[in-house]
Amino acid sequence: MAVRTSLLALQTALFQRLSSDSAVRDLVTGVFDYIPEGTAFPYIRIGEPTVTPQVTKTTFGEQVAVVMHAWSKYPGKKEAYEILNACLAATSRPLRVEGFNLFDQRVDQLQVFDDIDGKTRHGVLRVIFFINN
Repeated sequence: MAVRTSLLALQTALFQRLSSDSAVRDLVTGVFDYIPEGTAFPYIRIGEPTVTPQVTKTTFGEQVAVVMHAWSKYPGKKEAYEILNACLAATSRPLRVEGFNLFDQRVDQLQVFDDIDGKTRHGVLRVIFFINN
């Protein structure tokens, strides 16, 4: 039984899907893992994954929850909602996770709130992916 994590392959698949989706691209300046200094708003950052191993006698799998962050300076939540909707649409089709078998995925959480500065809107989309080696 091969034991390895799908984290890099999943992040790569998510990045490719989001950054190549025309609806997402029309709404943001970019999709990032690391936000370069001076990046213009709005943008998306692929954030924190949480892995829960799913192990049987013959397989190693993972339940991977990934957070996608939408950042906006729009005065109100409208732009963040639109970005999250575009992310939802882009990730609603199953991803191809190189070297792994993605057998299910589901939306776990959506939220938009005002950031601590009172000017930035922060949208959060958490999707859970079920993956086997």
